[in-house]
Amino acid sequence: MTKIEVERWLQDGITAVKEGQPEKARLLLLKVVDAAEDNESGWLWLSRVVEEDADKRTCLENVLALNPENAAARRLLISLDNDGTAVAPVTAVAPPQIVYQQHEQFDDVWSRNVPLCGYCAAQITPDDTRCPGCHRHLVVQLYRYANPSSSLVLYWFTVTAVAVTYAAQIGYSAVTLQTPLTVITGALMMVLLLVTAVCLNFRLYWANILAIMVLILIMIAGIAQLLIDPDLSAIAFDRLDVAIQGIVEPVTRGTWKIIKGLQVAMAALALLFALRAVPDFDRVRFRQEAAVTKGLRQASEYHGAAQRMAKGGLWATAVLDWQRTVALEPTRITYQRALGEAYARLGFYARSLDVLQAAQRLASHPDTQAEITRLIQTVQQQAQQTKG
Repeated sequence: MTKIEVERWLQDGITAVKEGQPEKARLLLLKVVDAAEDNESGWLWLSRVVEEDADKRTCLENVLALNPENAAARRLLISLDNDGTAVAPVTAVAPPQIVYQQHEQFDDVWSRNVPLCGYCAAQITPDDTRCPGCHRHLVVQLYRYANPSSSLVLYWFTVTAVAVTYAAQIGYSAVTLQTPLTVITGALMMVLLLVTAVCLNFRLYWANILAIMVLILIMIAGIAQLLIDPDLSAIAFDRLDVAIQGIVEPVTRGTWKIIKGLQVAMAALALLFALRAVPDFDRVRFRQEAAVTKGLRQASEYHGAAQRMAKGGLWATAVLDWQRTVALEPTRITYQRALGEAYARLGFYARSLDVLQAAQRLASHPDTQAEITRLIQTVQQQAQQTKG
């Protein structure tokens, strides 16, 4: 994002705040702080339109982290500490019911602006290579792109196609009574290409290098074999009728050239896709520090990102994404339940109960209320066991 775009979002967001459009303002200002986390004005104005006290506090603390002398942020933070109301409503219209209100003051890692392990939410330092809490590696190597590109798919397909041409070559060698060595060589090449194709599907770097080397050799050998007629001495063409011989011999030699031509063409095509798929094999180093997923706008997008993070074991990062999800859509029970369960998973039982009890008050269907009640009881039991 360019600075001009960020500045435009900021100005539009401020205008929306002044015109009493909190939803529009929140979306615009979230775009600002996602694109430029050091935007002091963006965090300050965002604190006026987020719903939860915890989110207001986070915004104001971010402002003070960037500028400790910001008097407005200090004043609003003091007001929040005193009576739980950081800012006045931005519109004269009665605001919708706030579902998740933090009723207690929590003094834990979520209340402080400190780096956290993306897995377990333990506080970490820049020098840590392993988490002091869960002892997992904080620096990992991941693929630059999470999903394979279309070029990699085509690369895999063309390598498999080359293997199929070797299957045809094996059949041809058997029919034309070529030496067993020729048949065995073709079979080994087919197996090698199929195994390499499977490994390419898992984006193994060595498989990519091996495939490129084999494809180059196939092209060189194939071109040479196209220039040399196959050894068909085992076939007694001279015993055939002259008319039949005039048909069978050209077809036999032509079939060989077709097979080798297809091998060369498929190998060349596979090499082309190999060059285009190079970025798929790139690995970059990532530090697994808890952070809100960037580049998202809608609550559903943050919810999806949180689910993916939780599936990968990054529960602390998932909590931050679900916090943002609940801030954007505070009336969705599904999102509050997910946040409450994530807190409990990490052992923050008081926060979990705070969120789940708010969701219980919002639930109108008896089945939903009963389900959340059971979940609350489970969390309470876990909390008691931990204390015991």
